[in-house]
Amino acid sequence: MKNHHKLVSLLMITLMLSGFIPFLVSPVASLDAPQNEFMPAAFTWQTFNKNMNVTTFVSPDGSRDQLWHFLNSAEESIYVEIFGINNPYILDLIHELHATKPTLEMKFMIGWNSLGYYAPNDYVANNLTLLGYPVRWTSDTEFSFAHQKFIIIDNKTTIVHSGNWAKTSFPEAGRDANREWSIAMTDTDVTAYYRSVFDYDWGNGVVYDAGTHGTGTALTYTESTSTYPRPFATPGYFSGPMNVTPIFSPDTSLQGILYCINAAQATLDIQIPYFTNWNDTGSVESILDAVIAAKERGVTVRVITEEDYDYEEVAHLLGEHKIPVVWQDSRWFAANHNKGIIVDGRIVLISSINYSDNSIEDNREAGVIIEHEGIAHWYQDVFDFDWGLGDCDEMDEVNVYWDPNIPNSSAAINVTVYAHMLEGDGITAVSLGVKIGSGSWSNYTITANIFPSAEGQDENFFYVIPAQADGTNITVQANVQAGDVWHVGEEMVIRVRNSIGSATTTTTTTTTNDDLAQLIAQAIPYILLAVVAAIGGLCYKQKSPSKKKSKKKR
Repeated sequence: MKNHHKLVSLLMITLMLSGFIPFLVSPVASLDAPQNEFMPAAFTWQTFNKNMNVTTFVSPDGSRDQLWHFLNSAEESIYVEIFGINNPYILDLIHELHATKPTLEMKFMIGWNSLGYYAPNDYVANNLTLLGYPVRWTSDTEFSFAHQKFIIIDNKTTIVHSGNWAKTSFPEAGRDANREWSIAMTDTDVTAYYRSVFDYDWGNGVVYDAGTHGTGTALTYTESTSTYPRPFATPGYFSGPMNVTPIFSPDTSLQGILYCINAAQATLDIQIPYFTNWNDTGSVESILDAVIAAKERGVTVRVITEEDYDYEEVAHLLGEHKIPVVWQDSRWFAANHNKGIIVDGRIVLISSINYSDNSIEDNREAGVIIEHEGIAHWYQDVFDFDWGLGDCDEMDEVNVYWDPNIPNSSAAINVTVYAHMLEGDGITAVSLGVKIGSGSWSNYTITANIFPSAEGQDENFFYVIPAQADGTNITVQANVQAGDVWHVGEEMVIRVRNSIGSATTTTTTTTTNDDLAQLIAQAIPYILLAVVAAIGGLCYKQKSPSKKKSKKKR
């Protein structure tokens, strides 16, 4: 008995010192173990190595024509899972398909309570239901918002958009619109993966009911005009072997974004509407940490985003790490609604995923990672165009970039200084600072080397750096004098590489402190049982040593 008391006393002291008993008697201990509010199906990371056909297109340039082409090409079925629809021209096209292809099966999965689309979505849902097509809302018990945008045609082709079926994502000619990326992939295996997600969401969806959900208000055809010349109206067509990785929130989107960022060895380009929750412990913080880590390991990083609210604070944060940020041009674009990443001119992410913890952790979102140089280069040209137009007041109103993005040792490098923000102040001098490797700086006056910007103004200046040896890093910095004031841009590094190491498909996983706390909380009942069992076993042994050989109960 004496030994028994010693054992119990020792155990109690240990538990008190460890904080275990104080935890049990605290108010926190009476709460249920924290649970995720949204518990969707687990669609795991899967990369397809496929020989397939891909079409690339962007808004405003060619998005409308390509969407029409693919919808008109459908012979058997069209399945749509999308956040919002307010484009009356798309609805008109569906009516035409209904009339000309009466056997065409169509299903529409529309986001429940989609911000900015309440009345339009109700109207579209009712309109499609009257045509005889099944319409469901994506479950609001599994996802905060159903923000995905993907279409499945004939169970062969999947289209992933960054944009909704909105007038500003698929505009008519001469109309104002967002910058958006889209991609169409024709392959039965890849499409089967997206179809599995659609079927899961469809099975858990809420059937639209006019009496319960309302009939909304009619869509309008009103659009603002634009003089944007649409230089990327011609889509890209690609065939051949490529790696394709579908990603979805909340299942694999953080994994996919971090995979892209962590794979970068020379260049990393990100175009995103905004960063929120950047100062919280969560997914966005993990993304920003990865972006900064990429810069610190020698990657040239660029970010295009929107100028608003806390996004400026993120720009300042990135600026502290010498990562240049430009604001999306607002003269030709209604908004930057794209959510894309380009890595080393060979990996590209097209998606609906915004940089908010909610988008990554709680929404339904859809995207795809494609590893193919030709496809990445096609989107790279679009990104570089937007980079040259961007508002660069975070870089003292001076911007710079070069072509090719990753030059090899035989390529001369054409460096452009973008001075459009200072053109109205009267540009009097332009120079480019160049440092080869660890050498000293050389400054080159380039005022005479002028070519018109996309808007037709003589505000772009260039200097050609001769070809350099493989492995050379060239630092450049633009300087522009407007009036009596010199404006000094951000230092940026050109990385001369004849080849880049293989990109791996190693997935990235993260464990936050919240995850660990939840795991511990959930394990407490089992710890208690183990402790009680251990005490009981020790006490039993102390009291009844003579029963060690007794038979076990069966």
